[in-house]
Amino acid sequence: MRRRYASVSLPAGPFRVNLSRRGVGWSVGTKGLRTGMGPGGRSYTTFRLPGGVSLSKRGAFPFGCLGILALSAAALTTAGLAASRAFAALS
Repeated sequence: MRRRYASVSLPAGPFRVNLSRRGVGWSVGTKGLRTGMGPGGRSYTTFRLPGGVSLSKRGAFPFGCLGILALSAAALTTAGLAASRAFAALS
């Protein structure tokens, strides 16, 4: 059976424009953290960790997503501090 639904993703660095039958959506971020708005105007933020753990939030942009952005910034800062301390201990 042939699939007739098509969507196109146009990446440009950390930005991505998604074209689908429902409309145009956009997102910005990396593999581990991405936030954007779907074609219906609904915002989302997704935070992913290695091993399949992910946390997603949908809400009114940007205030519905601020909690997960703060959580992800704290996690990335903590990971960066731990890595710098480990590197300093090696040298």
